[in-house]
Amino acid sequence: MSELASGSPAQHDTAARVVQALTTLEPGDGLFAPGAVTWHSFDEIEAPTVPDTLESVRAIRAVVPDFGMDEVRTSPVVDGVSWARYAITGTLPDGARFRAPAALAVHVDGSGQVTRIEEYVDTAQLAGLFAALS
Repeated sequence: MSELASGSPAQHDTAARVVQALTTLEPGDGLFAPGAVTWHSFDEIEAPTVPDTLESVRAIRAVVPDFGMDEVRTSPVVDGVSWARYAITGTLPDGARFRAPAALAVHVDGSGQVTRIEEYVDTAQLAGLFAALS
């Protein structure tokens, strides 16, 4: 079994730490490796995690103040990947609520730093959010 598979406490909760960083917009020191990227299944665009991903969440919160990642379930790092499954939720400016199940594949290097995040979500369930952001 690899060191990552058994995992230190920091590696064990890597996906949980990423969700917390995205929720609080405070990544702290050492969570993300220099050059870490985030990729989305809906647009297949890769962007720097810091600052672009955090700025995207800030922009969403400007329109949807209660935007959140709820019902979070995470798994420890196995073969360099830790998973988070959650629901993206919030209330649109017109009062309509949205909920979309999603998942993050959080890739880590040998030191436990995040090198890549892949977000998988069905954008049909987020159509109202995308309309409100445009």
